[in-house]
Amino acid sequence: MMKKIQLISLLTLMTLLSCKDKKVAEIPEQKETSIVNEDPQVQEITKKKITNEFSWDAISETTADIGVYPYITPPKGMLIDKNQSQSYEFDKLELFDGLHFFVLEGKVERMHIIMDGDKKWENYLFDKSISEYLKSIGAKLIFENQIPSELTQKWGENPNDIYKHMHEYYAGDVVNNPISMYVLKTANKKIGFQISSESKTIGVIEYTDFKQSIKKITADDILDEINNTGYATLHINFDTGKSRIKADSYDIISEIVKMMKANTALKISIEGHTDSTGNEKSNMILSKNRAKSVLMSLTDEGIEESRLKSEGFGQSKPIEDNSTEKGKAKNRRVELRKL
Repeated sequence: MMKKIQLISLLTLMTLLSCKDKKVAEIPEQKETSIVNEDPQVQEITKKKITNEFSWDAISETTADIGVYPYITPPKGMLIDKNQSQSYEFDKLELFDGLHFFVLEGKVERMHIIMDGDKKWENYLFDKSISEYLKSIGAKLIFENQIPSELTQKWGENPNDIYKHMHEYYAGDVVNNPISMYVLKTANKKIGFQISSESKTIGVIEYTDFKQSIKKITADDILDEINNTGYATLHINFDTGKSRIKADSYDIISEIVKMMKANTALKISIEGHTDSTGNEKSNMILSKNRAKSVLMSLTDEGIEESRLKSEGFGQSKPIEDNSTEKGKAKNRRVELRKL
């Protein structure tokens, strides 16, 4: 009898242990959690719902009088350094809201700010004045800090690429300095601001749709210019330092041919011009050779050589300032002058 009781007790104990193990197995594994970054701003960012892109729908429209473009001036006692500032009718700036980088295209001002007179730069005056003013006209601060280096490092494979991106999209040094980003929306405008007291810069972008202004030059356009002014200015592209016409300029050559074939009495002088890069003698030779190349391309298309003349003037007749890239581009030209 005693052996029977012991056997029953042993079986009961084994059943209880088996049930306990089963219950333990059913408890899901608890993973340890930890706060990766204790920065309050970072924690606030992580609470936001991450979307695919910045949304202007979340920005309230301001009804304040925001004035006229560029909508902001330096604080009293400070000036725009025009020698280090640039204005663009159509360019781009990149903004950052703590989660997303987004690019706006449109009218751009990149302003470098200096003190009026020989005075020490005042960071706090700059920051306080700008922030208070922008808030007063309804601009929303979307980021105020230094952009994390792990994000800026993604702009390129090496420092040169990173700084190239920065100079293309930012008015100031956002790799090494903090930046304040604001957006401003009215009923018909979307405006972005980049503010950096450390870089002493203000970047302003007013969003506008891109409008293509380039149109195909036609035979009629060339003839009209010749009849109205006596000559037509064309920008025919050649290989750098050579007289070989690039493929993208053969459409212009075709239009010159059409004009000449439709106006059989017309005779023209083809005149080549260069910018001031290089020496005067080599530029003179280059311009003559380029004009001759255009002449030969026309005769290859059946235009009688007796109706054509070619000449080169090198860098001797600039129409713009050769000290700027824009001026040099305009000086590199071919003129068709009526004989």
